Amino acid sequence: MVLILAGCGVYSGSFTRELVEALDVADIVYVDLYTMPSALWVLEALGRWAGKVKIAGRELLEEQSRLIVEDARAGNVVVLSAGDPLVATTHQTLLAEAARLGVEFRYIPGISGVCAAKSYSGLSYYRFGKIATIPGSWRGLKPYSVVAVIYSNLCVDAHTLLLLDVDDRGAQLKPRDAISELLVVEEELSKTLGFKRVLGETPVLVVERAGAPDARVQVYDSATHLLESREDARIPSSLVIPAPLNMTEMWVLESRLRVKLGRTWSRRVYERVECCRGYEAVVGWLSDSTH
Repeated sequence: MVLILAGCGVYSGSFTRELVEALDVADIVYVDLYTMPSALWVLEALGRWAGKVKIAGRELLEEQSRLIVEDARAGNVVVLSAGDPLVATTHQTLLAEAARLGVEFRYIPGISGVCAAKSYSGLSYYRFGKIATIPGSWRGLKPYSVVAVIYSNLCVDAHTLLLLDVDDRGAQLKPRDAISELLVVEEELSKTLGFKRVLGETPVLVVERAGAPDARVQVYDSATHLLESREDARIPSSLVIPAPLNMTEMWVLESRLRVKLGRTWSRRVYERVECCRGYEAVVGWLSDSTH
């Protein structure tokens, strides 16, 4: 009798032997389609264990998580998610609940989509700063805090990985729409707070299906160029806003992607201090209780 939090990676070929063995002895397999709604491929990959599968949504995972823990008192329960389960706070809470109630638990890691996107981007893993998610229009939210994260990272010469929101049907926000919203919000903040905009001239990477055999990286010399592009990315995809690249990063990207990158990739089109000022202005504005 044990509760197993398990990750199955980013595509069907990334199931580990440890995961397969856990699925074989499981009495119930809860598939998390809440923290990663676009992971319908997980259900397709579970054909061999279909008789054990139950869908776990937000209500069960967050509001009724004790029911899952109680199931683990009577048998072996696997809570399966795409990527790595402990990247999500929801699963951290579930694990803590099991420990609080004295239920044995195990953790089976999987390939994290976040880690895979950073690695596959071709940029130095250690130069990435804070991560942010760009909300879809269906949330009714403006990404003010996302702009703050990007400016904060550029202020210290760090790259930014931007995750793209997914709706309840598993449809992911398109990179072009995400960039459009960021530029609109940056312009609004710039006019309100009086700092110089930088995102329109900053390069962008679109990382598609990182970790899968058909992964791809698309390069755009500026966010404006991505906005003007008509090419859609395959899901799951994410964006990278890079700080100026060092010589190794330039060589890796140009060699791997067989492209010649322009000067905007290694030389600043903005003053670093402008990013720091912009970050401080946005954070101060967001801290104001009237917003």
